[in-house]
Amino acid sequence: MGSRLRVFLTPQQDTTLFNLRTADVPQKVKDRAEVIRLSAHGWYVEKIAAHFNWTEQTVREVLHKWKKLGLEGLWSKPGRGRKPKWTETDITFLEDCLEQEPRTYNSVQLAQKLEQERSINLSPDWLRRVLKKGVIWKRTRKSHKGKQDPVLQQIKQADLEMLELSAAVGEIDLKYVDESGFCAWSEPSYSYYFRGEQKRLELSSRRGRRLSIIGFLQPLISFVYGLVIGGVSRKTYIQMMEIEAAEAQKSGRIRVIVQDNGPIHRCKEVQQLWSKWEEMGFYIFFLPKYCSEMNPIELEWQHLKKDELASKSFEDELDLAYAVIDGVQTRGEKGNYSTQRVRFNSHSSA
Repeated sequence: MGSRLRVFLTPQQDTTLFNLRTADVPQKVKDRAEVIRLSAHGWYVEKIAAHFNWTEQTVREVLHKWKKLGLEGLWSKPGRGRKPKWTETDITFLEDCLEQEPRTYNSVQLAQKLEQERSINLSPDWLRRVLKKGVIWKRTRKSHKGKQDPVLQQIKQADLEMLELSAAVGEIDLKYVDESGFCAWSEPSYSYYFRGEQKRLELSSRRGRRLSIIGFLQPLISFVYGLVIGGVSRKTYIQMMEIEAAEAQKSGRIRVIVQDNGPIHRCKEVQQLWSKWEEMGFYIFFLPKYCSEMNPIELEWQHLKKDELASKSFEDELDLAYAVIDGVQTRGEKGNYSTQRVRFNSHSSA
């Protein structure tokens, strides 16, 4: 019977292998290092194999590699594998398409584009694997950035920053106004669910009428809003603005309202009130066209729909209104600002 296979370590080698336990290396490397140490501490091959649930031959290969290569033998050599059909420039090509082309792509469409324009045949499943980590499946947003006037946008942005600075030091009250709408049926969004099954949301018997909201956001301070069935009318908008103007006059502080160029914001009936409001210390700052991203209230609408009302359906307009009210209150608690709902005297109010 031949001598048993065993390795011997210097104190320094034993310490190096022991430290691999907590090092940022593959688990296989840690296991092989432990095999070497156990052998050096007198464990037989059979006992080490039983401890790791390995074959005795595997343990012997680890010990032989250590004797031949030392520390380098703990790491596996990269396999030859099959040469990839694609190159890095092919993936860069797809990323450029995603960034520059005014359309959306799923993995099937990307695979087709790669085959048509670069003669590279990859399955959609494999393509999802080779795309860089920065490219993920997510929702897209509509944009009017291409219609913006960059010069006017920069001028208005500078003016708005001055207003925000004045508000921050307490010289003026600055609010942002906008309108949005909700339907009884929300568009389904993504959701975690059990593998092999699809979550289905039962819809109400009818879609009902649209519920609209007009809001005045004073970041970190307050959110004043009103709900109406249908769209926000000039009458509703004027009623909310009159309330704000009266409060500005009562406080004796200048109040500036930031808003877009919506039709009801510039209609003749509203323009006739501008001079009156300015005498009350109430002024309007118009954003440049197609620059909704400059109005922070837009983010409130997005979060309200995406987080609080996402993928829900409601039996009627009243249920929807209660959900919106609860959602606004939740947003206020998260944003640490107060919320107040204005009740209109119209039969179409909610």
